[in-house]
Amino acid sequence: MLTPTPLRAVLCGALVLLVGGCATGHGHTPEELSEMIADTVRATTGSPALGVPDTAFDPARFLCDPAVDSPAAGSWRTEAPRGEADPDDAVELGLLPGSDAGTRPEAGTVAATVVGPDGGSATAEADLVADEWTRLAYPDDFGADSAPGVHTVVWTDAETGTPLACDGFTLP
Repeated sequence: MLTPTPLRAVLCGALVLLVGGCATGHGHTPEELSEMIADTVRATTGSPALGVPDTAFDPARFLCDPAVDSPAAGSWRTEAPRGEADPDDAVELGLLPGSDAGTRPEAGTVAATVVGPDGGSATAEADLVADEWTRLAYPDDFGADSAPGVHTVVWTDAETGTPLACDGFTLP
């Protein structure tokens, strides 16, 4: 038989608390908890999305690193200038749902968040229509000021905050 020691007593007490605390659930699924958190963030910050993934556009490779993975990866097409955009003109950004009918939404609202070279961001929303490009003009539709440098564009589902695609552009 093991003799009781203060260390064993503390460990047993912690184990009882851990088992007891984990045995009584909160009654919500992980999905419900995620949605509750997203709703709270949207309500308190006015943000259309839960958050933008920590990614950056690489203009040399025309890719975002790390990549933004949507639930239907590869089903979204994006459009942004591939060379340096004219700083006097609005930059046209586009999103097109893929052709796979199983993953293509028929309608909804998407949000584009443009993260500037200084880390500041601006977000605009647009209605998504199946089989058509959804377009936004930066900085006009975003209520932002343009700055020189590389800009990252992250497209998300405006209702859930789910990342859909990433692109970017450069202003001289």
